[in-house]
Amino acid sequence: MRKGWGRAVVVAVASVVIVLGLVFAVTVRGGRDKGAQWYAAPPTTPRTPSYSTPAPAPTTRPTLTVDSGCRLGQGPATLDPVPEATTRRVNAAWDRVERWLNANAPKTAASLRPPATLARIAQAQRETGVPLPAELVAFLLRHDGVSGLGDSFALPPFHHLASTETIASQAKVMCDVLTSSGLDDNVGYWWHGRFLPVAVDGGGDGLFLDQRTGTGRLGDWNHEGSVSFDHRPATLTELLEQTATALETGGPVDGGYRPVVTGNRALDWEFPR
Repeated sequence: MRKGWGRAVVVAVASVVIVLGLVFAVTVRGGRDKGAQWYAAPPTTPRTPSYSTPAPAPTTRPTLTVDSGCRLGQGPATLDPVPEATTRRVNAAWDRVERWLNANAPKTAASLRPPATLARIAQAQRETGVPLPAELVAFLLRHDGVSGLGDSFALPPFHHLASTETIASQAKVMCDVLTSSGLDDNVGYWWHGRFLPVAVDGGGDGLFLDQRTGTGRLGDWNHEGSVSFDHRPATLTELLEQTATALETGGPVDGGYRPVVTGNRALDWEFPR
């Protein structure tokens, strides 16, 4: 079997496993928190004899009764202009990061993809159904995410920046799982349709920008738990600036992680013991 086909099979299998894991985690969490009983087995020993025919097991899951915020494929067709100050700040942070990577971790530097086109960014906006905040557009105009995971550039400690394609596909996965769970309490707790995934860790978790009020507040999601805004700067740009400082000074960042260079001259983040 050629390597290309082998890699495609591995990626496809991994995607299926992650989606199934998301569905299982969301369903189990919702059932535990709400005390839902639609999936529980009936008692094996009735209190009194009964000769009636048992009711058939439910064949469908509950459906959401609240607005999930998911509007896949219905996003604005045009992008809002990016203020010059936003572009300057994002590019200044990237200049610092790239300078360090080129000098110390060229393998990771090579993983940064070329800029996305405005047309591709606008398409991602339509597909997600969520207006993209200015700083995210500025990020994508600098680099359309990274190539793969592994030795690719990661915001500390393991969040690999998403491409336009990954932003759209991950948003679809999260909305599909959210709506299929049928659990109202998951909306805004586990995910919301106006969250924009901007970085992934390869294990079903990642970083997002909260566009419920259009502020683009940075948060992280855990596919087995809840979203969180703790221990994160307010914006993606601030996180990139903190990353640049950690690279230039040796850290620490994000609770203690420090940059290290591996034997093949790639960036990694380690937590000192």
